[in-house]
Amino acid sequence: MNSERFFDNYFKLLSLIFWPIIWYKWVAISNLSIEISLCLIYFILSIIYVLSFLYFFLKKSHNYTKIVIYYRLSTILAFIFTLFSFLLYPKNLTFLFLKLIFISIYFYFSCIKVAKYKIDEGVVGIIGSILIAVITIFY
Repeated sequence: MNSERFFDNYFKLLSLIFWPIIWYKWVAISNLSIEISLCLIYFILSIIYVLSFLYFFLKKSHNYTKIVIYYRLSTILAFIFTLFSFLLYPKNLTFLFLKLIFISIYFYFSCIKVAKYKIDEGVVGIIGSILIAVITIFY
């Protein structure tokens, strides 16, 4: 498996792991220790991804455009701050504002990815950022 495909699959895995964690908080009877564990696991997996992806991008040959890098980093940061403000610190205004900022950045790069670069993955980002914003407003 080449490294670009590995990073693509790892990013998809991180995106797929995020939504069941949100579902757990929304639907299931939550437990603080489980929420802390889920956030910590997701955070560690995200940090591993970001550091290895940036290392790969800076040191190795690659075919990634800058919009893909910005999109992925904004997605991961929006997901991390959403989990922190949704699960661990639901009454902290700082995390709420950071979450809203990173959701907006995520939405922006998703729109750029679709409109300018014609990459369909951005549509998923648009829908995801709107869904996170709706969850933020109505929860």
